[in-house]
Formats: sequence, C-alpha cells, structure tokens
Amino acid sequence: MKLLFVNPVCLDPRITDADATVVPVGLYYLAAQMLNTGYEAAILNLAQADVKDPEAVFAAAVESQHPDVIGFSVTNPTRLSAMSLARTARQIRPRTVIVFGGPAPTFMADYFFSACPELDVIVKGEGEQTLLALVQILAGETGKTDPKICLDLSRIPGLVFRDGNKITDTGPALLIQDLDRLAHPSRYFAFQHLAMSRGCPGACTFCGSPLFWGTRNVRFHSPEWFFEEIRTLADKGISHFYISDDTFTMDRDRVMDLCRKLIHADLNITWHAISRVDRVDPPLLAMMRKAGCIQISYGVESGSDTIKKRLGKPVPNSLAVQAFRRTAAAGMIPRAYFIYGSPGETKNTIQESIDLLMQLQPLGAIFYMLVTFPGTRLYEQAQKTGRVSDEIWHKKIEDLPWFEVDDHLDFDQVKQFGNALRSTFYDHLPEFAANIELMNDPSLYPYHADFLSRLGMTFSHGDYSTDDRIRNPDGTAQTLFEKALSYHPDLRAFLGLGMLFLKHKQMDPALQILDQGQNHFPGSKDLVLCKGICLMNQHRFAGALACLSPFEQHPDVRYYLAICQKELETDHE
Repeated sequence: MKLLFVNPVCLDPRITDADATVVPVGLYYLAAQMLNTGYEAAILNLAQADVKDPEAVFAAAVESQHPDVIGFSVTNPTRLSAMSLARTARQIRPRTVIVFGGPAPTFMADYFFSACPELDVIVKGEGEQTLLALVQILAGETGKTDPKICLDLSRIPGLVFRDGNKITDTGPALLIQDLDRLAHPSRYFAFQHLAMSRGCPGACTFCGSPLFWGTRNVRFHSPEWFFEEIRTLADKGISHFYISDDTFTMDRDRVMDLCRKLIHADLNITWHAISRVDRVDPPLLAMMRKAGCIQISYGVESGSDTIKKRLGKPVPNSLAVQAFRRTAAAGMIPRAYFIYGSPGETKNTIQESIDLLMQLQPLGAIFYMLVTFPGTRLYEQAQKTGRVSDEIWHKKIEDLPWFEVDDHLDFDQVKQFGNALRSTFYDHLPEFAANIELMNDPSLYPYHADFLSRLGMTFSHGDYSTDDRIRNPDGTAQTLFEKALSYHPDLRAFLGLGMLFLKHKQMDPALQILDQGQNHFPGSKDLVLCKGICLMNQHRFAGALACLSPFEQHPDVRYYLAICQKELETDHE
C-alpha cells in the first residue's frame, strides 16, 4: 500500500507569509504513522516557492509513485487547488482513493462532496488513528481487496465517505490522549515546525482550534518525547525551530523541564514560540531564553475591552504590557498579533489598539484583517443571522473578511484601520528598540548581547533595513550593536558594526572594531573578509592579501584574493 500526502497551494500567491509555504506538521505525523506501520508514504509540498507548476509536479509524482491513496491537507485557501489536483489524480489513476483532511473538510464535508466528485473520503479532525484504520481496510487487512469498497468504513469513527449516491458520516473519533504513542516524524523527515501540544483552553471566536480538536482540554507530548524530536532534527542539521502550539507555555512545569533538557544537551539551536500574555513569568522567560528561544508571539488582538470580549479574549491590557516588557527584558523579541475590522470596530476602538501598541512597544508585529471561516463561532453567528452559507465557498475566494457580512463596516474603512496600526508600529519601531530594558542578571548577559545583535542585524541587513517606513535603520542598528558589546563580546555585533562602518566609508573605525572582534573570535572568516574589504577600499592590497590568505579555501575569499593579486601585479608593472 502506497500513500502520497500532498500540501496544495493557496489560491493567492504568498510573498511574505512563509508559513503558507511549509508542510503542515500534521502531514509529517500522518506519514510517520504509516511508515512506522510498514506502509510506503511520501510527502509532496506543492506550496514551496520553487514549485513553478504545481499541477505538472503533482501529475509527475502520481505517475512515478503509483499511490493507492492520496491524502490532501486542505484549508480554505488551498481547497480549490486540492480539488483540481484530485481531478488530475483521478484521470491518471482512476482507482486511487482520494482523501481530504484538515480544518476545511472537517467543517464543510457537504460542500466538498458536492464540489469535488473525485473525493472519496474525509478524515475529520485528528487523523492518525482514523487514517490508519482506513488504510488497513483499503489494504485488505480485514478481508477487503477492492479499495473502492466502503462496506467496512462505517465502523471507523472520524470519517465521512461517499458510498454511491449516499454520504455517510461515522461521527467523531476518539482523541489520542497519550500523544507519546505516536511515531516520531523526525525519524523519517527533516522539518522546522513542531508542536508539543494539541488543543487550546481558550474560546476565541475567530479561531477554529477548539472545535477542530474536539475539546478544550489540551493534550501534551512529554518533555522527553518532544526533546527527542528536537535532538533528532538537530542531528540532521536543523538549527532553528518554530514551535506552533496555540499556547506553548500552558503547562509551565512541562516547558521548564523541556528547557532544562535543551540547556543540558547544548544543541546550539534557536526557536520561536507562541503564548498568551497571562501565561508567562520572569523565571520561565529566562529559562526559555537560555534554552534557545529568541522570539515569542502573543495574540493581543485589540486594545479595546469591547472588541476583545467579542473576540472571546478578554485579557486585561495591563497583563499584555507586563508580558511584553518581561519578554524583552529576558532577551527575546516580543511580537504582537493585532486584529482589525472586528464586529463593532470604530475609529475609537482602533485608537485604543494604537494606544496599547504604544505601551507594548513590540519589536515585531503582524496586523490581520479579521476573516471568518467555518468552524469558528463568528462564522456560526453569521450563519444563524443568514449573512453567509457554505455556498459562498463555491466562489473563487480564499477567505471571508468580516466586513463583508457586517452592515457597519466596509473595505475602505477597514483598510484605514490597518494602515493606522501599521503606520504607528513602523513610525515608532526605532523608539521601541531604543527603549529596551534588559534584566540585570549576569547569567543572561551573553544572551542579551546575542539578542541585541540579532535585532541590530534586522535593522542593518534584514527586513527592517529595506522598509521605507522605518527612519534611520542604520542608526538604530549601530546603537543596538554597541549596546550588545556592552554586555558581552558578540561576533555578530562586531561584524555588524564593521559592515556598517564599511557601508558608510568609515574605514578606520571599521578596522578598529574588526580588530577587536578578531581578538575575541580569531577563527571568524566573516570578520577577516570584512577587514580585507576595508583594506582594499584603502588600496592596501598587500595588507588585504595577508589578511585574507589564511582563509583562501573559501570561494568568496578567493574572489577577493584574486582582485588583490591582480592589483599588486599591476603596481609592479
């Protein structure tokens, strides 16, 4: 039995949303479960940037791999791609079983079966146990040899399947209480996105997580299981991770235990996490920082108590301000998620969000126009009032902005809300960076230097460096690099300052800071390369040649060595 798991593309191209181009972690779990059981399984990511013709790539994979089952991970933005690919698969391999899973088919089974004649089965919600039982029947392990026979499927909870002209729903599946029973995806694949838990105790009206996971009780991997997952991936060369739990710090003791294991293992990794402002404290944040965490994202959503109540997240602003200051103080980037265009949104509520933004002083921010999907309480409310039905998804749209079902909002108005929030953030970001107050804990000083130099590089050479909305990014970067070195010698800070001085043709200060950096990091090729280029700018080619020669095995160094040698030969002629 061969399975092919597919991550389709979104309807609209993704330029800045990197999360839309990676394989959902759930596909890795499903494929690992199949491989661990003895079946053949492969994953095809059609959303990654280098796939120019997803249909052709998919067709070639089906023709070469001959899958018996093709499983698509489907969201509302990818649903049209998934259905188109299902048609392609049916043409190439008529007897292949087409399975959809993920949030969109879980909440809209009737829509998918009416819109996609090629669809055979939907796996609802958590899929490992349900899919395995389905595959065992299709493989004939219960006496069935025809993969299109649905007789035994009715006894597998968690399925919706097509049986002739009838659609059968077998009801909800039992949730896996012990997540450690699942196979380690890291044994078979290399990836960066992880999750230690499933579910969320929150009740956000814009989020489908509570209904998708079937309960508000959060289930966890043990710290031992999760650490093993990270260690195995680190051994494969992965050095940065995105931990995408709805609230990573929900079980504080579990996170502390994991962090202790990471610190003891000294894996030299970094990671991002998502949490809630009411679920962090200084000792926990310091432990996370020492274990490699460099950014925590918080769903702030709004500064208006009225709006937050309607979004199901009535957390006091004071807790948000406290959490952001504590996160930055521990040496991690606090990133804010804001939502605008919510039910009841006005200029006054947006001003409350702007006021909160100024208090939070986030070092990263994402601003989302509120959209609604099946599986959320907001969507259910819109359905009950007759403002929307699942028929809307037959249109060529990715999502449903809330303003389209709200008589008191329109596009121009909501766009102005978003522009006001973004302008405030980018106008004041240098000020937020200048106001960072770090925890006075000597054990954190090396991490403080690392944090400040990372942030400095974002202003000098990263996303903030090319953003026209940010004033004097180089000045902010220089201040951050210098502040980093006031805490601890840091390679990135030395290099960042050297490159800034070089950029502004300040060769003597550049050489001075690079020499200081070399005293601490004599084996750094990057410091030597920057120093060599500075010397070349001063027409000191002999000195540059002597500086660069010890690193001639590196191709980028050899390029500059050749220039030096040519200049010296010209001088001798």
